[in-house]
Amino acid sequence: MKSMHKKKKRQQVVYFLAASLCVIILIFPIYWMVISSFKTDGELFAVVPTFFPKKLTVQGYVKMFGTKFSGQSIVKSFFNSFYISIITAVITTVLATLSAYGLARFNFKINKALLLIFLIAQMMPTVLFLAPLYLTFKKVGIMGTYFPPAIFVTLHSVPFSVMMLRPYFLGVPKELEDSAVIDGCNKFSSFIRIMLPMIYPGVVVVAVLSFLWGWGDMVGAMTFCSTGNMQPLSLNMYRAMANDSTDWAMLMAFATIIVVPAVVLFLSLQKFIISGLTAGAVKG
Repeated sequence: MKSMHKKKKRQQVVYFLAASLCVIILIFPIYWMVISSFKTDGELFAVVPTFFPKKLTVQGYVKMFGTKFSGQSIVKSFFNSFYISIITAVITTVLATLSAYGLARFNFKINKALLLIFLIAQMMPTVLFLAPLYLTFKKVGIMGTYFPPAIFVTLHSVPFSVMMLRPYFLGVPKELEDSAVIDGCNKFSSFIRIMLPMIYPGVVVVAVLSFLWGWGDMVGAMTFCSTGNMQPLSLNMYRAMANDSTDWAMLMAFATIIVVPAVVLFLSLQKFIISGLTAGAVKG
């Protein structure tokens, strides 16, 4: 009994050390990015790297906020990214929630075919759709708005979100809906009042992930927002990096500003995100 207890304790120590090592490996690039944004150019390229700035400086941030990228300020780029991400999150959440509900609750013959299409769409590289989408958006007349890059991101986010939300709906007993219908609800009101409150952790996860995909997208931004005053942060960071004389301190400050909203969003909603991911894994 004692030997088994010791063996179990050793296993726990090994798992803890392995998990700590994984966390360090994942967190270290972010830590290095943040501290590099507060270093001088000389310290950035020192032969012996420093793990904390010898002299804290905010020159990278000052230069970033004082520079106009593609004729627009960093604040304008920030709001451009925010608008694109919000539109992406709204479109993805609405379409994925309704689609997942339909696939889970209605037994049509084409359900398996639709699931296969979602899987194929999720696996296909979205860059293949750039040319046809560009021509379509141009004919429709929505070029020059925030919708083209947002719709482009949804090509990947909607299939993933549908596959993620479907197990949630399957995990809700159908008797709850039947009871709501008996009490006078129609299908739509029972969906709003019964189903959504039951699966809200999954909806939150889908909204957060789609927001972050929209926030970090650069391919769609390069294609649909390359001109005008709609460039998001990701595109302007790329352009700042592509210059002949790259200011690395400013670039690290740029990257830090892009990461901050993602970190804040995760920390503020981590309870829902973790419960949503684990619940989906169990139900799937």
